[in-house]
Formats: sequence, structure tokens, C-alpha cells
Amino acid sequence: MHKEMDKDPASIREFFINKGYTFCNPAMTIPADIVMNFMGEDVRNRLLFTSSPGGDELCLRPDFTLPLAISYINNELQSNKFVYDGYAFRFPSINEKTRYCPEFRQIGIENFGDKNKIDAEGDVISQAYEILSSFYDDHLEIKISDISMFYQLLDHLNIDTHLFNRFRRLYWRGLSATEIKDSIKKIINTRFDIKPRLDLIEEYKNNNLSSIAFIQKLAGSDDLSVFSGRQPDDIVKRYIDKSELSNNNAINDTVIEQITEFLSIKGNISKITQLLDNFQKKYHIDFAEGIENLENRIKILRKNQIPTDMIEFNATLSRKVEYYTGLVFEVRMKNKNKNEPIAIGGRYDKIFEQLGSKDPIPAVGCSIYVDRLLFDEGNNES
Repeated sequence: MHKEMDKDPASIREFFINKGYTFCNPAMTIPADIVMNFMGEDVRNRLLFTSSPGGDELCLRPDFTLPLAISYINNELQSNKFVYDGYAFRFPSINEKTRYCPEFRQIGIENFGDKNKIDAEGDVISQAYEILSSFYDDHLEIKISDISMFYQLLDHLNIDTHLFNRFRRLYWRGLSATEIKDSIKKIINTRFDIKPRLDLIEEYKNNNLSSIAFIQKLAGSDDLSVFSGRQPDDIVKRYIDKSELSNNNAINDTVIEQITEFLSIKGNISKITQLLDNFQKKYHIDFAEGIENLENRIKILRKNQIPTDMIEFNATLSRKVEYYTGLVFEVRMKNKNKNEPIAIGGRYDKIFEQLGSKDPIPAVGCSIYVDRLLFDEGNNES
């Protein structure tokens, strides 16, 4: 039996307000091109679009991080720590069990601008765990990872830009280490179906052809609707990267095994630092900063009385949005791994620069899915 079975989810919002977060309900719509640049393929296929009276293409907010970040960078907010409680919009995935419509309620927090990054991360995880434990007693577990170490490994292996981006997208799909390995092998054996247009590439590189003109000539049509939501510069860059990829020599089995070995690192947090240390020594890669950050996060969680046996590291832990840059975490019901996580979050320091900020702004946050919270609660009553 839960400690507080009749607890109203709105009390989560009040809990965070009492922790110093300012309540904010950001814009319901966002420019569609901004959303498309930040969402992974799985999410992009489930978005809801509309048009403004002026003809601008808009997207109903698929989460709260993007609209809050836009408001923050436009100086529309007076605080740097926010709690939100409202509805986001995207169609459920095929395997989702807790909802059947595109509208779903999220309650969450964002911390923008805090330079004490590890302390801020520890607070976000601890506070999410604290409020959720009032629903679930000690029947929770925390899964944690750090995407920056995977990116660091790809840099260490000198993975070219095209493959780097492809591997990154595989990671964001939430695949297992074995599934990623199999997909990598398929990618490196894939060639252009037709010979790349080297003449167009040369024109483009000499600044004699715009991205839009490049795509129009490549497609043999002025109709670019098939690329809706994708930036012309990104399309052309990906095409050029792929054309310059040498499929035979780009990556070998040894490199694939090294990537797979890293992504297979998982287990109770008490043994993970040793596994990461063994990996960095074996392959001569410097994970010192990532390991130190992980150890310091755990110290904060211990200080906040979260038992370490509730915390698991999983190198393949990911989200289906692509703006995370470091810490990634989720909170789940114990022994319910087939269910969706109740809370997800992490660090996304690049989001403001990608939105046009001249200065870097640290950012970390967490979202609680109310539908999953109530679904799990209703299915665990005694």
C-alpha cells in the first residue's frame, strides 16, 4: 500500500514551489522549424502541427523545455528555476500503455543558468525522487547515464561527422548495445543508390549554389514539401557528409566492438566507476572528468538519503529528444522495466546556443508524466 494513495498530483507542483521554483505556463505553440531541429525521429513522427493566421507553421508543444527556453532567452521570465504543470501534445508511441490521445499532462522543473552543475543535477534527481517516493514508498529505482562520455568515445575513435551523427541518432532511439552494433554494421555497408552529384557539391562549396537551389536541382523539382520541417542547410550537409564517406575504410570491426563494449556497461552504481576506469585504461581514453562527475552526483544523492542500491547505471539510457548533452536519468517503479519511466530528465547545455544565445547557459531539468504516475498507482493498489 502506498503511503498517500489519495494524494493529488497537483501537490507535486506545490512541492517544487516550496523548493524555490517559480510556477510558469509557457506558450502552447512553438515555431515548427525549432521543434523539428531538436526532436528525434521517433518524436518528429508524432507531433501536431497547425498554422498561424499569417501562414507560419507552428507546432503544439511536445514538451515544456523548448517553450521555456525560448521564453527565457527572450527575457520574458524573471527567474531561473521553474516548475510547470500543464499539457503537452504528441501522439503516443505504438508501445505506450498509459495513454491513447495526443494530449498528456506533465509536471516538471527546469534550472537555467546554475554554474554549479553537479549540485544542480543532484538537487533535480533528489527532489524528483523525494516527491515520487511519497506516492511509492521505497518502490522506486533511479537509472542514470552520461551521454557526454559516449560522444567523447566517438571523438576518441575519430568517427567522421556523417557516422558520428548516424551513431548519435541510433543512441537516441533507445536501442540496446547489440541492436546498435547490428545497425552500425548496416550503416557502414550502405552506399549511395546512385552516384553522388559531385558537380552540385563543388558549386555549393564554391558558394555558387544555395542550399535550397542544391536540393531543387538534386530532386529535379521546385517542390520542397517532402522536406517539411528539415532545414535545407542540414539536408545538404548530410548529403555531402555521406558522399565523402569511404564505406570500406570508415570503421572496422575492432572499433565496432569497442563502441559495443562501452554501451554494454551497466549495473549497480557501486561498481560502475571501476568498470568505466577499466574501460578507459584498456582503450587509452580519458574518462576522468565523467567518472568524477558521476562520483560527485552519487555523493549528493547519498547525502540526500537515497540508497545507492536503488541507483543503476546504463550506458545506453537515452531519451527520444536529441538536446541532452550530459546527465540523463529516469525514475521507474522497481521490477516494472517494461513500463515507461515515471520521470525523466537530464542536462542540455547546448539548447540556448542552438536557439541563438551568444553566451552558454547551463540547463538541467526533469519531467514527471502524470498519466504514467496514475497508471502505475492504479495498478499497484492493495
